[in-house]
Amino acid sequence: ACLYFAILMKKQDPTHAVTVFERDGPNDTFGWGIVFAGRIMSLLAERDPESAAEIMRASQTWETADTVHQGVKVAVGGNNFSGIARLKFLNILHARCRALGVELRHNTNIADVNTLRDCDLLVGADGANSAVRRAYEPFFQPIIDLRQNRYTWLGTHQPFDGLTMGFRQTEAGLFIFHAYRFSETTSTFIVECPPQTWLDAGLDAMSEAETLTYLADVFKDDLCGHALMSINFLRWYNFPLIKNKHWYHQNIVL
Repeated sequence: ACLYFAILMKKQDPTHAVTVFERDGPNDTFGWGIVFAGRIMSLLAERDPESAAEIMRASQTWETADTVHQGVKVAVGGNNFSGIARLKFLNILHARCRALGVELRHNTNIADVNTLRDCDLLVGADGANSAVRRAYEPFFQPIIDLRQNRYTWLGTHQPFDGLTMGFRQTEAGLFIFHAYRFSETTSTFIVECPPQTWLDAGLDAMSEAETLTYLADVFKDDLCGHALMSINFLRWYNFPLIKNKHWYHQNIVL
């Protein structure tokens, strides 16, 4: 979002001096692939055709949304989706930013957001744990609803034909997966389960290797023998639903 905002600001007025501060390096990422609905791809093409063309060339596309329940897959056509490797997507936006004259400062952690206040506009596009939102919490008045289910973001070499959601019942309880292909050889595979299932399965005490083996067995029919993989390190999360009473304060926008 930050990179794309920078692109649009530069396109609107090339005289804008736009600087992006990024904590991580240009080739660091914390996920596998990302997926876009057809409507989003149309908007990207409308707003910036140059980057959209590169994104489409690097994407996998499909037209079905599939649901697997009790071992039966139901495919619903007419759903246009595209999947792309997260790092590839970031690198395309990096290149487009540089071509337009945006200054990218990687490996730059902002410990105090007040040091950036000397600007016309400060955009806090720093994620669910936004330092900008925390620094000005009294103004934004956020409401954070931490959802109960646990989830982990994995990958697999099983190529899924559509945007797929599946359910598998085990002795420990219900497991759900969300999967989509983002390259010719790799798919994102997100696993979700209720907190009691997570505990009853013993996932709170398993090592990374044990967790990958256990989940691969739960979804063995969906993975067709392929293994599950983690990136960086395997963690379980609770999804936070974040709302703000206000989305801007003076020259600061979230």
